[in-house]
Amino acid sequence: MRPWVHRTQAKVLNLCAMPLVCVCLAGCSSKGPATERTSSQLPPSTQISSTAVYSEDNYMETCRTNDVPLPPDWKRSSSEWVSHGDLKTILLTPNSLEQTPVDATSFASVWSYAPTQGRGACIALGRNGGSFQIICQSATTGHACFWGNDPSSAESNWTPATTDIPIAALRDPVQGFAPGTVGCTACHRGNNAFLYAPDDPTWATVLRPDQPRPTFTTRVEQSAHQGQLTFGSTTVTYPRFIPVGGKSMALDNPLPTSAGCSGSCHELHIEMLKRNHTVGGYVRVPRPMGPSCAANSPPDDPAMNCYHR
Repeated sequence: MRPWVHRTQAKVLNLCAMPLVCVCLAGCSSKGPATERTSSQLPPSTQISSTAVYSEDNYMETCRTNDVPLPPDWKRSSSEWVSHGDLKTILLTPNSLEQTPVDATSFASVWSYAPTQGRGACIALGRNGGSFQIICQSATTGHACFWGNDPSSAESNWTPATTDIPIAALRDPVQGFAPGTVGCTACHRGNNAFLYAPDDPTWATVLRPDQPRPTFTTRVEQSAHQGQLTFGSTTVTYPRFIPVGGKSMALDNPLPTSAGCSGSCHELHIEMLKRNHTVGGYVRVPRPMGPSCAANSPPDDPAMNCYHR
């Protein structure tokens, strides 16, 4: 068995009303209190202050200037958007909320887009409740851009029967997201903008595809922001993604300084591993990927090399 393969028996949960659920794209349009806490803290790092290059009032152009892939209109029938199916597990879910069987109130569907040039990724996710979000991230600069719908809008409300959503119908940080929602980086923090449970079979097809796409990667290979993590006797330094915000919504990606996990579960994954690890694997809650899962992982980190088969 490969070192990263510890399949969990976690079920898909009805968490779409919870804001800080650490699953890709869930935080951009959710409400309510956080439900997960850990007791780990990361040491402070010499994180370099860096801001995106802005084009006045034009979020797409700002993203382009910072080498972020730009998403095409989402269409279910498009060959540009690859469907990965529905998530089978939700990251950092309280163990008491198991739900089986999966029903129509508990789903999150995933698509990915590979840029035509440069390196990076766009991930789209449609969820129960009508929410639909896209995150695009550059592998070479670490900058990431966010788009989210207004679930109350007929133009952009998403259901399993939706066939297309134009990018122009989505909101961005320059416009401000829909009323009552939280900023994406209240949840999406860490070494990349995509929050994965690497053993979930749906995320596995994103991280470890059968047919790799040369321009597609969800890794941040370099950025002006750095983090540092000590795991056992090993200390690793890793790039952290840089969110592109706007006038209406400033987004940042702070290093964790408190016990709250929020979306920084990538960086606080040690405590999740400790809490959920058993001789037989992981109980109910799938483990998050660690900051150094792609390469040079500490040898005692069972989430090592989660990008590799």
